[in-house]
Amino acid sequence: MSGGCVARSRAKALSAVLVLPVLVLAACSPRPLSVSQRTRASATAAVTAATPTATASLPTPFPTAPPPPNSLDTLTMFSAGTGWAQRSIDGAVLHTTLGVQHWSVATPQLPTGQQLVAVAFVGAESARALSASGRSDDPDAAPVSVAFTSWATDDGGAQWSRGGSFSAVQDPSSSWESSLDFINVDDGWFSANQDDVDPSLGMTLFRTVDGGAHWEQVAKIEPAPTPSGSVSCFSQPTARFISPTTGWLTGGGCATAQFDVTHDAGLTWAPQSIALLSTPYLLLDDPTFLTSQDGVMLGIETGGNGGFVYVTRDAGRTWTQHDTPELWPVAVDFLNTAEGWLLSTNTMNVGFPAGLYFTDDGGQRWSTLQSVNTVLPTNIVLNGSVLDFVSPTLGWTDTFTGNGNDLLQTTDGGRTWQRVSVQVG
Repeated sequence: MSGGCVARSRAKALSAVLVLPVLVLAACSPRPLSVSQRTRASATAAVTAATPTATASLPTPFPTAPPPPNSLDTLTMFSAGTGWAQRSIDGAVLHTTLGVQHWSVATPQLPTGQQLVAVAFVGAESARALSASGRSDDPDAAPVSVAFTSWATDDGGAQWSRGGSFSAVQDPSSSWESSLDFINVDDGWFSANQDDVDPSLGMTLFRTVDGGAHWEQVAKIEPAPTPSGSVSCFSQPTARFISPTTGWLTGGGCATAQFDVTHDAGLTWAPQSIALLSTPYLLLDDPTFLTSQDGVMLGIETGGNGGFVYVTRDAGRTWTQHDTPELWPVAVDFLNTAEGWLLSTNTMNVGFPAGLYFTDDGGQRWSTLQSVNTVLPTNIVLNGSVLDFVSPTLGWTDTFTGNGNDLLQTTDGGRTWQRVSVQVG
């Protein structure tokens, strides 16, 4: 992606976001990474915004090189053996039934000129995807009508069926954002954002009720203005749903963050009040739900004053805010309503050492598993953005090496980590 710092996440709810190769750039205000659930994979991106000077240190990241062929950009395991991933170098969809060491390419065969722009991992064998053509490396390219095509698989990617197509006016450059969210194999939404290096251009929301065979536009979300009335706050809203009718719209970077709720499948939206919503330059991630009642959402105040985790126990009617360690949350993964892990660092830049923290009370208190700047045995530094646990003991993260990411595995709840060799074929 061009024009901003990329924050990559992996999470386990019934949704996923933009699939693109990742660049690591300096001095930007990253959107926080997703709180995770069992069946979601996502990756978010943010553009440089006119935020206040951060109090955190802003060192220049070490140079990046092209990732190795089998470096993973996202990881979503449904069990110790079965899951999905995306390859960093080309965004290819990968599937495994043999554990994280052995993967098969599971990308649909796309028409010439098409490339995947969003994937949602709906279940251990089910995924939904969207492809598009006409992408450009020119960050100044003018918005054009982009045609999207839907794809579906329910056998681990062995076969994909082609679904419906629809169009939306989009910035064709590689900087625009999008978000694909499915709550089951049928009900899904696509948030099509026009993302540029100047003002936010809002979002068009599309919906399907038949797994992508047909899509309809249900809403056009206008960009949120700054107090002066100009549109320059870099708020790229995306939608996340908990049921066929109820969902939330989150955006940030403005004088006031955006947090709206819908109860009619996205047709209409109304602001919902939560703690710290009026904090200048607060960024909110999409909420995710562990059960029909219990959900988590991550927030970060980009002036350098820290991150927050919001927890709901009543299906999103009310949210309780808790502080998180360090200044910049990198990735977070909740196994259930109590147990969760957090990677967090003291700089907004990607690729620097992060601390690893654990909570057993839903984010009220965090204990330190690895402190910031800790170098583990065999020279392992926790500085990636993958974080995925399938049990209280078994989980994965990654470490940025300068030549891509190495996958790490823990069998003791995050206290110790070992490198994992990833094979694709």
